[in-house]
Amino acid sequence: MQLFDLAPTSLWLQDLSALKTRLDGWASEGMTDLRLWLSDPEHLLTCQRLIRIVRINRQTLLTYEARDEAELFAHIPTLFHDPHATALVEVLCQLWSGATQARLVTRNRTVAGRVIDVSYAGQMLPGSEAAWDRYLISIEDITAREEQRRQEEARLETLSLTDPLTGLLNRAGYEADLGRFEGVSPVPVSVIVADLNGLKETNDLLGHEAGDALIRAFAAILEQQAPAPARVARIGGDEFVLLLPVTERDEAAALVRRIVAALEAGPSPLSAALGVETWTGEGPLKAAIARADAQMYAAKRRHYDTAPDAPWNPADAPGRLPRAH
Repeated sequence: MQLFDLAPTSLWLQDLSALKTRLDGWASEGMTDLRLWLSDPEHLLTCQRLIRIVRINRQTLLTYEARDEAELFAHIPTLFHDPHATALVEVLCQLWSGATQARLVTRNRTVAGRVIDVSYAGQMLPGSEAAWDRYLISIEDITAREEQRRQEEARLETLSLTDPLTGLLNRAGYEADLGRFEGVSPVPVSVIVADLNGLKETNDLLGHEAGDALIRAFAAILEQQAPAPARVARIGGDEFVLLLPVTERDEAAALVRRIVAALEAGPSPLSAALGVETWTGEGPLKAAIARADAQMYAAKRRHYDTAPDAPWNPADAPGRLPRAH
């Protein structure tokens, strides 16, 4: 057993023979679906109590931060704390189906209470397939690897929801927020729809790099002026939407005025058409957004009809626009 003791991974030798006998008894009494059977807490507790730990190695004590076997065994309920014993149920179902091996990734706790990610590999030793009396488990602490994986997944998810030009939410992120706001966000939710004026002319005269700079400058103003927990999204070329949870229409209209002032105060004044609406929970949120969008287009038409090169006129502010129904 010297190799067992000196193995670089946590090893557990278990005797599952009493458990196998009990499972066989339940099967003879009519149990056909073990997973469903183990959804009963009493049945699950019975199985847990029938597992006998025959031996562990030194690495097990290190992995679970235990001083000795006595301390480790005293903390077994803590180490594998899971009200539904999801990992155990999965392993038992695999063995019950005739498999001699079981593998999964799960989470345990150390004696000190630290959560660790572990890779679990179980093997019924040769000659024990019928009785289940020698079942060897290898456990590897993969916390660092799993944390790196979770961080990478979070990074990729963030990238998938972020507009690369402005750093704001992209359309996918905006659509995700719509569902979340409509599902759980307290009302009212105000929405501001904004569209730059003159982007096409800038692109045509100065090139797309200048147009991109214009978009970035506009996005920066929107983000600077929007109060937390507002969500700002670029949903098209020069189209932006601000979602403002728990914000009354008057507050949203005041934000529009601040945005307009910031646009006009810059070293290179910008011009934009804006529309604002407030959703109170009646009807779909998208209907309020459509009304704000209609206001924005009305303001844009007036802007180009009256003075194609003029900066934003306060008369075009959404508070002065007729509401679209």
